[in-house]
Amino acid sequence: MNQMITVEITTIMGLKALMGGNKDQSLTLSDGATVAEALDQLCKTYGLPLHERIFNDAQQLNPGIVVFVNGCVIFALDGLETPLQDGDAVLIFPPVGGG
Repeated sequence: MNQMITVEITTIMGLKALMGGNKDQSLTLSDGATVAEALDQLCKTYGLPLHERIFNDAQQLNPGIVVFVNGCVIFALDGLETPLQDGDAVLIFPPVGGG
C-alpha cells in the first residue's frame, strides 16, 4: 500500500479567495510527492481560476508567485520538483503590488 503524507498549505490575499476563503488547509499526498504535485492537486480541487493564477501555459509558476517549503523558497531547493515530507509547511505567496 502506498504511504501517504500530509502537508499544511497556507495562502494569503487573492489566492485565499480562490481556495474557498481558506487560509490554512491540510493536503494529503502520496509519499514522495513534489511541490508541483501539491499545487496540481490544489488546482484540481479549486478549478481553473486557481490554476490560471498560479501557472502559465508552460506549467511554470506565474511571475510573482513564490512558494516556500518550511520557510525556504523553492527556487533555492529543487523548484517545483522539491520533494515534500510529512508535516511540511507550504506557503503560496501571490504577487504583491505597491507603491
